[in-house]
Amino acid sequence: MMNNYSYFSNRLLTILSIICILLLSGCYSFTGGSIPDHLKTISLSSVQDNSGFGNPRFRDVLTRRLLDKFRNDNTLVLVDANGDAQLQSTIVRIEDVVVSVSPGEVERERRITVSVETEYTDIVKRKQVWKRTFSNFQVYLISQGQQAREDAVIAALQQIGEDILLAVVSGW
Repeated sequence: MMNNYSYFSNRLLTILSIICILLLSGCYSFTGGSIPDHLKTISLSSVQDNSGFGNPRFRDVLTRRLLDKFRNDNTLVLVDANGDAQLQSTIVRIEDVVVSVSPGEVERERRITVSVETEYTDIVKRKQVWKRTFSNFQVYLISQGQQAREDAVIAALQQIGEDILLAVVSGW
């Protein structure tokens, strides 16, 4: 008799647990911000570079990345000027530091950290939505030369472009 009771109570507990999980999962909702209804278009200024790193190509890489990301996303219509919202970005820092050293104290890997300050403005309501600094780093091998260094900066800029888009369209 006790075995039957134990079997049925375990079975009942399992069924009740499944029902609770199903009911509670319906209570969850994502409350991330969304773009206000009055914002339909966005204009992007060309990215500025105040990092002092000395390669003007990097600002063009991020500008193109942002244009491509917003064009493909379609949450806001990308316009050349006078958008309902405006995005301005400036590369403020590119830092290149040693990460690992091989025997004999020879540099083996370096880490490039890129920081971009971005301001998102609601032109219609004439207010700043947010101003943030986005950072990303990439590690490269010294043995692969200058091209590996540039590739690391470009990879960091591309990720930052993705992060900026997500911050604009998701509100986080």
